[in-house]
Amino acid sequence: MSDEQSIIIKRLNKCPHAAHGGAWKIAFADFMTATAAFFLMLWVLGGTNDEEMKAMAEFFRDPTVIEASPSTLVESKEAGQTSDAMIDMGGFKDAPKGKDGDEDGSGKAQETEQMEAMKLELEKKIAENPTLEQLKDQLKIDITPNGLQVQILDDRKRPMFGTGVDLPKDYAAKLLEEVGSVLASTKNKISIAGHTDSSGYHSSSDYTNWELSADRANAARRLLLKGGVDTSRIAQAVGMADTVPFDKENPYNPRNRRISIVVLNKDAEEKLRSLSEAPQLEDLNKQTILQGN
Repeated sequence: MSDEQSIIIKRLNKCPHAAHGGAWKIAFADFMTATAAFFLMLWVLGGTNDEEMKAMAEFFRDPTVIEASPSTLVESKEAGQTSDAMIDMGGFKDAPKGKDGDEDGSGKAQETEQMEAMKLELEKKIAENPTLEQLKDQLKIDITPNGLQVQILDDRKRPMFGTGVDLPKDYAAKLLEEVGSVLASTKNKISIAGHTDSSGYHSSSDYTNWELSADRANAARRLLLKGGVDTSRIAQAVGMADTVPFDKENPYNPRNRRISIVVLNKDAEEKLRSLSEAPQLEDLNKQTILQGN
């Protein structure tokens, strides 16, 4: 046997690695996007108050609180209604058709158009009458959330009423009659409010700005009726004294002395009715029985 050791040579076949792909870049980009979104969310939450936090929490608790389509927001109670679309959009409602405000059959758009027409007619009547045209700076006409508001403001040089007097001067009475002739065409209810400035009477007087403003509102009511407004259209004639000044910075400004006439829209009329509506007789009977027991 030979003493020489055999030399064994092992040859390993090395397989070349495949070239690295770009998949890791996509994963890294997704990670960075998620991280940026996370820190953006933290930044947004850091600038919100408690009310906004509650609103967001409520949305994630029930995401159907508000449903939206590209052109309209509708309340969740309308979610799930049938749609003209062939594909179910998950409760989204079709965009309203026709005039804005008429999609629910409320007729709000038509009501607003009528009030705009009355506003234009009133401005036209004032412009055509030389006597009343001089008072245009004391007449403020606006379309407000409550309806058409006509305010007749006092002026130091041309007051609507004498000091402490509830009867308007001749030109003011003529102006109120003209307003009444325009408002005679409306079927909406009308609210009349008298306002004064903060100049009060003697402390011992029983006749205060409350009585004066109420009497002036009633005087305006009578002139509106003379102008053609039906008495059933008057919802209220109230005195506000100096509680709602026109000029909040200067309670003694003569313009705070004014008559405010509002042709109420349906929403404002319902709110007013809910405030002043008497309880039903049946409810009173129940209360009497409960108190007797």
